[in-house]
Amino acid sequence: NAEFGTQLYYAKKKQLSFTEVSEQIKKIQPDFLYLNQLFSVKFVLYPLFLKLLNKISCKVILNPRGTLYESALSHKRYKKMPFLFFFRLSGINKKILFHATNDREKVAVESNFPKSTVLIADNLPNFQQDSFQSIPKSPGILKCIFVARIVAIKNLLFVLKALEKINAQITFNIIGPKEDAEYWNTCEQKIKELNDNIVVNYLGALSNHEINRHVHESHLFILPTLGENFGHAIFESFLAGRPVLISDQTPWLNLEAKNAGWDLPLNNMNAFSEKIQFISDCSQDQYDVYSRGAWELANQFINNPSLMGDYLKLFS
Repeated sequence: NAEFGTQLYYAKKKQLSFTEVSEQIKKIQPDFLYLNQLFSVKFVLYPLFLKLLNKISCKVILNPRGTLYESALSHKRYKKMPFLFFFRLSGINKKILFHATNDREKVAVESNFPKSTVLIADNLPNFQQDSFQSIPKSPGILKCIFVARIVAIKNLLFVLKALEKINAQITFNIIGPKEDAEYWNTCEQKIKELNDNIVVNYLGALSNHEINRHVHESHLFILPTLGENFGHAIFESFLAGRPVLISDQTPWLNLEAKNAGWDLPLNNMNAFSEKIQFISDCSQDQYDVYSRGAWELANQFINNPSLMGDYLKLFS
């Protein structure tokens, strides 16, 4: 982007080599190298190895993106534990800066990598919010939406099982790429077993504009994730003024007190079913309390004056 002085390089993951990563960094000579996630060989381990070898002089910032939460580590633990062992053994954590997006993630980083430097700066979300607008709501009718990659950690199957007990006319739209074919096949089988009052639509991987439209046309966003360090899809639901039903494994907590939705423990599926039934039974006036509560939560977040200051500290 010439106007903003931005250059983009789209790497082909399958062909990306250690040499190419090294050459691109050498060519650009960045002041900061920002790494997303943690368990990525080509996009995280390669740059970190270069830093370990003192081939990179710039400041390296690593955002684990929720991968160090215990709930996330429990998924494919046999692969992740050896990785973390060698990460600690190398001492690379003392040569980089960790970016945590909340206190909980900072604790997770320090627990896994003692003596690391960790700065907290919340995620920079979409700052564009339309004026508040609810959606028609009749008792006994509910439009739900799930937006996430189709993988076990996002817990779609959990939602489908929770829907089994609902006595209402439910439309449940699923949006996201099928990254785990075996897991999707299990979900598909569960969909076939649901009662006729539950209509499930898989809409595929859509553009942000299309996702936004479907969120606005829904009553409730559902994501019982095993772990998120922010949850941009969750925040987009708040922006739209749509309450959410999520796990307590995200930074969005105490939602019921804010009339913005519910954050529940994953060891109680009945509680999820009860909330879905509750919001299904809501009248227009009852629903609007939660709709406006969600909108106001997002509005307060994007108008937080400390948000940009935290990033100036991170990149300084």
